[in-house]
Amino acid sequence: MVQRKMLSGLFSQLADKSSGFEKSKKQRIAQFLDAVFVCMALGIANLLRLSAVDLSQLWPVFLLLPFVTVLLFQRMGVYNMVIRFSGMDELAPLMKGVVMSSILLLVVQHLVAPDPNPRSIFIIYGLVLVFFCAGARHLWKWLASDAKNVAGEPIAIYGAGALGRQVMQICRSGLDYRPVVWLDDDKKMHGRVLSKAKVFDPKDPATPDALKRLGIETILMAIPSVSSGHMKQLLESLRNFDCRVQTLPSIDDIMANRVTTRDAKTLPLEELIGRQQVAPDMDLMCKNVTGKVVMVTGAGGSVGSELCRQILPLKPTALILFDVSEAALYQIESDLKLLCKQSGSIPVHCILGNVIFKDEIKHTVGTYAVQTLFHAAAYKHVPMVESNPQPAIRTNIFGSLSAVEAAIEHQVENFLLISTDKAVRPTNVMGATKRVAEMVVQAKAALGNGATQFSIVRFGNVIGSSGSVVPKFSEQIESGGPVTVTHEHIVRYFMSIPEAAQLVIQASSLCKGGDVFLLDMGQPVQIADLAKSLVYLHGKTLKDEDNPKGEIEILYTGLREGEKLYEELLIDETAQATAHPKISRAKEGFIEWPELNQVLQQFEAAMKANPDDEMVEQLRSVVIGYKPNRFARPKVVPICDKTTVPELVD
Repeated sequence: MVQRKMLSGLFSQLADKSSGFEKSKKQRIAQFLDAVFVCMALGIANLLRLSAVDLSQLWPVFLLLPFVTVLLFQRMGVYNMVIRFSGMDELAPLMKGVVMSSILLLVVQHLVAPDPNPRSIFIIYGLVLVFFCAGARHLWKWLASDAKNVAGEPIAIYGAGALGRQVMQICRSGLDYRPVVWLDDDKKMHGRVLSKAKVFDPKDPATPDALKRLGIETILMAIPSVSSGHMKQLLESLRNFDCRVQTLPSIDDIMANRVTTRDAKTLPLEELIGRQQVAPDMDLMCKNVTGKVVMVTGAGGSVGSELCRQILPLKPTALILFDVSEAALYQIESDLKLLCKQSGSIPVHCILGNVIFKDEIKHTVGTYAVQTLFHAAAYKHVPMVESNPQPAIRTNIFGSLSAVEAAIEHQVENFLLISTDKAVRPTNVMGATKRVAEMVVQAKAALGNGATQFSIVRFGNVIGSSGSVVPKFSEQIESGGPVTVTHEHIVRYFMSIPEAAQLVIQASSLCKGGDVFLLDMGQPVQIADLAKSLVYLHGKTLKDEDNPKGEIEILYTGLREGEKLYEELLIDETAQATAHPKISRAKEGFIEWPELNQVLQQFEAAMKANPDDEMVEQLRSVVIGYKPNRFARPKVVPICDKTTVPELVD
């Protein structure tokens, strides 16, 4: 037993050291060993058949055959396989290489030693070479896996199918996890032993206790494709296990050593909320992007950066990134460099600039002859904007105006403003400023004196954006709680950032001029329920009235300034379907440009005087449904000649 542990430790160290080698170094080691195996196989074949090795005649064969065989193996892709993940399928290239090497031996030996040789030499050579090459690879895989399998956290794998077996193999090839049991819904599998691990029924009341006795605190999900409803049922059934429920990164990324099993993470929110993503319509994706110069303002933000990632593979003529943050701009530039290796050489230009300065954005649009412009630059953090209304007005309203005027002046073909559901009957400064930005786009589009097609896309929260609740909840759970939720009944719509970016690009292709597009956000999610689900997925128990000894408490802190219990996408409650099932078109009223221009001039005057309350009151006067929720305000100051709200144009 002691010797086995010592051997396991030795091979574990060797496996760890070799895993850190570069791919080229590993290939050179394998090529050297294969060359040695060729020489050994050739010698053994001659010894077994002729009882001697005549080097006086065979020395050219011993020099030539190893070199050519290694080249054959290289050609067959033998050195591209990852040994620790290899199986029977990976033997095929090796077998082909051995057969060709045996035929080569027959030809070369006939030329070098014309005396007849028994044909069985070539057969023996092939069999011995397969034994050495395949055996050495299998032995290394087995020893490394066995050595690593004595360490690592004991885990359960949910799903004993093909994907589950891949996950098992990957985990056993590393030091992080030690798969101990399977969980599977298939009754035929229950009680069986696969790869030294027993299959348990997850619905059996005794299974949670069995996992606890084995010291299992993590369940890795390995189910390739299930409906959102089924996944939610699975997660619900795992609540009694007191285990973290996680998923591995992409298996391709693990095999390419881009990530490791240590990067396992909690299930994506899409799995928790059961949102089904619709495959993008590639015609719509390409229409305003492929072969065009595309510019994204706010390119370093959550949505802006994902827009850039989605745009680059669509092969624009050039991609212009415009952002005020050099750190964010540098990060997205680094990400896009990796994408460029896959998508081809597409010019990406990073412009450090601010949309509030008209000359900067006009110069950029004109210099690069932009054809499609996605305007994502904005201040969007509700509490921060609530405390700083002037920068929000300057950026969200006047920054949008600068972008619109730049597009008109330089005849940009398509302009799209990214808006928010908080612009509908807003209760905060952020939503109100975005609604005014929408009206700026609508009013300019209605003038119809340019070549630019304008549109607006309005949607709700995106998963994983800056300020998203999911990372915040996870951090609070990991630190022991409590998890803070503003209100017990608060609900929000959620969409993944990639899906939102894809729908934004497709919406721009549906534009007829001045359109307000709404994205289908699915069913609203109760934030308190989401927090509870995350507690369970982290393997923690909920502390409440029913379970006062639980680990994590949910603390309700009260609505923040400007926060709503629920969000809306429509002002007038009417929307029309479009060619895309997840995109609809709204008909929203707006203020005509002459009157809106007066409003903006009043805003500029208020910003120079710098009274925050006056600017908020002016927002309330112009934005229908805006009910500020900040603090007591002075008497309303009219912002137009009229004492009433400017008339809306249908």
